[in-house]
Amino acid sequence: MEASMKRLASLKTRLNVIYILDNYDNETINIIRALGNKYGLKVIHREKPSGYKGGALNHVIKRIEMNNNDYMLVLDVDSVLSQETINELTKYVDSTNAVVPHWVASNRDDSSLARGQWIGYLLFFKVLKALNSLIGWVPILGSGSLVSVGALKSVGYWPEDVLEDVELGVRFFINDLKVTYVDDAIVNVEVPPVNYTGFLRQQLRWSFGVGRVIRKYFLRILRRKHGIAVLLYLGQYFAYVLQLVSILMLVAMSITGLSIPLWAFAILLMIIAPTLSLYLYSLIMLDKEYGGDPRRDVFAINSVNLAFIMALPRIAIANLMGLLGIGKIEWIPTPKGSRKWVMESLNLFPEYLMTAIIITAFIFTVIHVMILNMLIILPYLAGYVRGLWRIIDGTL
Repeated sequence: MEASMKRLASLKTRLNVIYILDNYDNETINIIRALGNKYGLKVIHREKPSGYKGGALNHVIKRIEMNNNDYMLVLDVDSVLSQETINELTKYVDSTNAVVPHWVASNRDDSSLARGQWIGYLLFFKVLKALNSLIGWVPILGSGSLVSVGALKSVGYWPEDVLEDVELGVRFFINDLKVTYVDDAIVNVEVPPVNYTGFLRQQLRWSFGVGRVIRKYFLRILRRKHGIAVLLYLGQYFAYVLQLVSILMLVAMSITGLSIPLWAFAILLMIIAPTLSLYLYSLIMLDKEYGGDPRRDVFAINSVNLAFIMALPRIAIANLMGLLGIGKIEWIPTPKGSRKWVMESLNLFPEYLMTAIIITAFIFTVIHVMILNMLIILPYLAGYVRGLWRIIDGTL
């Protein structure tokens, strides 16, 4: 917290810096208020927080009576930005309603999983740049984005739900409010999930939250120009639902002795092999372009892939829950300062169950001598067995 305050106080800017805190104990609050006085920054504490992060941001807008002409720069406590970044963001305030920065992972070397996510960020922001060029819209990011207060008020303030940033971007889209991505506006952030437990908690919130956003705004998005492109972007987590269904279908076929036809296997091979090869090639080239070592970092990419494989059933179910409006998900503030989640806080039953199902299916492919089924199940078998072992071993 002090490092964050010291950074912001050192910037040569007229920013009115406010720290909004939720549900802290009195001792910690007193320490933080003292730090705020030291660096000349305002601290607001909500004793009874509601509305998640969006509720906290709305509290600030209403508490200090921000005007329609004001802009709100949202930062997480780990965000690091320079005066040059602020200059880049503010260049666009007269032509857009929200400006989205380029994230760079500052703690890429905390773990293999963190480094793999840093490489994933490189590709993600290439996608955002292309999206900005093609349709003139990108999702708003929860840290480093500069947002017009007048535009916020016109769409009902920040959404007070689990994925306030993406939902706000959708509200801007359906109300013809412009969101612009600026590739040169660099904000350093920590990749928070440096192990599997933290990774899973974050992905569950994102998957559930995106499902809720689609449920709320599907028809309104579809009616807008480029609405299909926006839905395709938002629907990326639904791919995990389809993948889970396809795996379970393959398992059922293998157990009952139903072999995959050769023509279906050939089509699958022609679609999947080039797609995965291009994906891996793109990640390796980006890694090399930004100073990485592809021979080493291919293992970091593998760590992220293993994490997604192990989390697949949970992510798919969370997305369906959001899409169908079923249940809720616990919103836990993302850990900062490279604090690691302990493995004991996670029940691994779904991971054990999925691994057992895959092993069972493989055994039946051997019993029924189904070579094509076996060839498809083998990569999943390798992924689940190795992934589970690494989670238990504490290396994922």
